[in-house]
Amino acid sequence: MAPEGLRKRYKRLGEILVDKGYITERELKNALLKKSETGKQLGEVLVDMGYVTWEEITRALAEQYDLEVLEDIPTDIPLDVLNKIPRNVIEQLRVIPIREEEDGTLVVVTDNTSEILRIESSIKFLTGKSPKILLTNPITFEYLYKAHVLGSPEELDMFVENEFESDEAELDILSEEEKENAPIVKLVSMIIHKAIEKDASDIHIEPERMTVKVRFRVDGMLKNALTYPRGQHNAVVIRIKIMANLDISERRRPQDGKFYLKIGNEQYDFRVSTMPSVYGETVVMRILKVSAANKELKDLGFNEYNVERINNLLSRPYGMILVTGPTGSGKSTTLVAMINELKDETVNIITAEDPVEYTIDGVTQCQVRPEIGLTFASYLRSFLRQDPDIIMVGEIRDRETAQLAIEASMTGHLVLSTLHTNDASSAVDRLINLGVDPRLVSTSLLGVIAQRLVRKINTRCVVNKMKLRDDLVKFWEMYFKDSYEPVEYLVEEGMECGEIYKGRTAIGEVLIVDGKLKEKIAQGASMKEIRYIAEEYGMRPMFIDGLEKVLKGETTVEEILRVVQVPVI
Repeated sequence: MAPEGLRKRYKRLGEILVDKGYITERELKNALLKKSETGKQLGEVLVDMGYVTWEEITRALAEQYDLEVLEDIPTDIPLDVLNKIPRNVIEQLRVIPIREEEDGTLVVVTDNTSEILRIESSIKFLTGKSPKILLTNPITFEYLYKAHVLGSPEELDMFVENEFESDEAELDILSEEEKENAPIVKLVSMIIHKAIEKDASDIHIEPERMTVKVRFRVDGMLKNALTYPRGQHNAVVIRIKIMANLDISERRRPQDGKFYLKIGNEQYDFRVSTMPSVYGETVVMRILKVSAANKELKDLGFNEYNVERINNLLSRPYGMILVTGPTGSGKSTTLVAMINELKDETVNIITAEDPVEYTIDGVTQCQVRPEIGLTFASYLRSFLRQDPDIIMVGEIRDRETAQLAIEASMTGHLVLSTLHTNDASSAVDRLINLGVDPRLVSTSLLGVIAQRLVRKINTRCVVNKMKLRDDLVKFWEMYFKDSYEPVEYLVEEGMECGEIYKGRTAIGEVLIVDGKLKEKIAQGASMKEIRYIAEEYGMRPMFIDGLEKVLKGETTVEEILRVVQVPVI
């Protein structure tokens, strides 16, 4: 033992911070008084009172104890490194091994300056070498402990085995090499496989304080699927970023990418979006079936009346057709179905999309990239030099795009596009609000298809007829008195039912601009006038289209009212 006079004297935390000028003597006294009242550690009290930051405390202590500060928080700690120190020692001494140097020196991190000598001696006894000790603050230490000790690969492996059936057939999407890797690859692959099994359109991976929540969007509704330890989230995000060819080192900015998988006989495209949040990066994956690119209008659920009206619009040689509705209402799928009706080796079809969701054979598709100047408007200018017959613009968002689309439709091209409006008649008002002359709208606009998606009744459920709601009987009398009984359906879960709803179908209204309506639009008619005239000339309101599906037993009144209002008559 060193003589008393030669033994280094370590100052208390308060003394160090006063000596370095981080706090005053008065602030230290206030903090010590608060410490005695609350029972908290002095460092925590000083930070709570706003006198110093954890970084300042850590750097002051590191200088006092001649230690380095942990600068880069590790995202992954190899299992063999974690196993160098027993779990009870990790918890008792508050020390976590994070890596091993080439010479065998174990690098550890701690926030426990009062046990530095004991940490050194314990690790030297376990490994035969003195460790390299890095200092961090208690917040970061707790994060590392929960992320890598409580959420170790071994525990995650047990979680994966308990959460999913260990059926090898479910792992077809993994290569042989991946199957032998850490359970992160297996977890990501199983999340994807389960989402496809549930026929989900999106996967949401959302980090929370202690865990990560995974939700699937099925038939338009988000549903909880599972949770996993938050400590493994960075590795999960990295795995997905690698699959989508994204920058794994970039965590501060949103990123977008895509990857492809073949599962069974179906090819799937995955659109990946990552975004930083309070507890880590959130990930959303849109799942697209390649076979969906071959859908036709009759496959989407439109009734024969509306399909006939849409085909009437598609038979025109030039002009503009719009599809409207909120996000997630199936607009892109309807555009694809319309293009499938039109494509032929005798016509040249070009699209500008953001993003390109479905790949369509025989069609030239272009991805919008505003960051390098490739906007909808710039593509439209280029398209006119490509000798197109049909142009599809993913969305009209501004005056310039609207003006160019209308000009293209007036120079011998059929233009298809989308707008975000609530109903068909609102599309006219929206174009005029964007700055387009009403006379140009009346001349170029052929028609508008407004739509929503509603969930269909699961045919395996128990369904009982009941009298149609009193406030809806008047609509039955006006439109369906000679066609259907005035009934709706009460749906109950049965032994084989599972979910009350399964799959979705479209409801819509088709406004055709001709005759009197052209004159009224050119004169600047109100949205209410346009709607009245459109219905007079054959447009069936979207609610009425939905009501017919109710009377046919395809869906419920509640489901229709979830997406559209009852019209006022």
